[in-house]
Amino acid sequence: MSTLSTLIAQASEGLCIQQNIPLERWEAIASQCGPAEIAEIEERIAALIAELGTIEEWDGETLDDINIAIYRFSQLLKLSTGAP
Repeated sequence: MSTLSTLIAQASEGLCIQQNIPLERWEAIASQCGPAEIAEIEERIAALIAELGTIEEWDGETLDDINIAIYRFSQLLKLSTGAP
């Protein structure tokens, strides 16, 4: 498991499956991201964008899930790099 995956798993501890990771925990993850984790975030975003192209239009739930993941990783990238 990558360092990023470990950080996300740790941030998820104690939450029910329906709960999102709170902003404070995303900020804590971002503070621990170095160049390798930032590169992994960028790779995950690119992979998710590519995956969007393979999903049928009728599968709105999957499209929503992927778009939410793209948004969360994009926010994590901004927090990690200090971008506005």
